[in-house]
This record gives sequence, structure tokens and C-alpha cells, in this order.
Amino acid sequence: MQQVIPKLYVGSDADVLEAKRRGYARLTAAKDGPDGHREILGYTTRSAPKGPNYLFATDEGGNHAAMNLIDVDDPQFIPEEMILKGIAFAQEMWKEGKTILIHCNAGHSRGPTTAMLFLRSIGELPQPFNRARKIYKALYPPFDPGHGMEYIARKLWDEIAPKG
Repeated sequence: MQQVIPKLYVGSDADVLEAKRRGYARLTAAKDGPDGHREILGYTTRSAPKGPNYLFATDEGGNHAAMNLIDVDDPQFIPEEMILKGIAFAQEMWKEGKTILIHCNAGHSRGPTTAMLFLRSIGELPQPFNRARKIYKALYPPFDPGHGMEYIARKLWDEIAPKG
């Protein structure tokens, strides 16, 4: 678990227990693993049950959310709506003054990319994508997005920038 700015940590499954112990809000960018989408909803089938929580679910306490997100090269399997819901959840926790852990299984692609997009959304990465990517990699060296995640990040980059 690495702090990238005050009140924002990025990490992997290995960091979940410590984040819970510290009382951090958590955004899981993974279908499986501790705190994953499958764990929140409790399904045992291969795919998530269809319905309002298919892409994104929050726990009963409201301080933890998970995306039904797999790390694939083909961006058509990474719904933008799901990523935007994750960013909105992180923004809500941020506005409430909570410390947040954004993580995925290994802490290289899905979680860190979502955290980078969150930073963009709150004005912390105002630079064009390529420059911001280099800055973010310096803040979080394990960052190594898969092709699909990087494609989605590039596509959403200008859309999620703060207006005004």
C-alpha cells in the first residue's frame, strides 16, 4: 500500500487487511480476491448475476465498493460506465474526508489506472495523458497498465478532467 497523495493509497490484495484495520474506504478494481465484486455480492457462479449491481456494487456500510472488472487486452470488455462509477465513489469518499485505498489483485493495472483517473478527476493530474502517466509512474512505480486499461484511461482522460 503506497500513498500517492495525502488520503489516497494505491495497492494490491495484500493491503486490504491493513486498510480495513485503519478504517480506510476501499475501492476494489477487481472481480475476485479479498474485497472483490464477487465477495461483496456473494455469488459463486462464473459471472455476476445480472441486475443493478452487475458492474458495480457497494457494501452495506457504504465505505467499500467493487467493480466487476477483469484485466483484459480488449477494451470492449471494460465498460466505461463501471470505471466512471468507481471514480464517482472515490470522489464521494474523498469529499467526505476519508482516506481511500484503491486496489486490484496485483496492484499493477486495474487499481492503479483507476487511481490515476481519480487523480485526474480531482484536478491532481491536469497534464496531457502521456505526461501525466510519467508523473503518476513516479508516484506509484508498480504502475503497469494492461492494454485494455490504458486504452480506457486514454479515452476517458479529457472527459473526466474537472471543468472550470
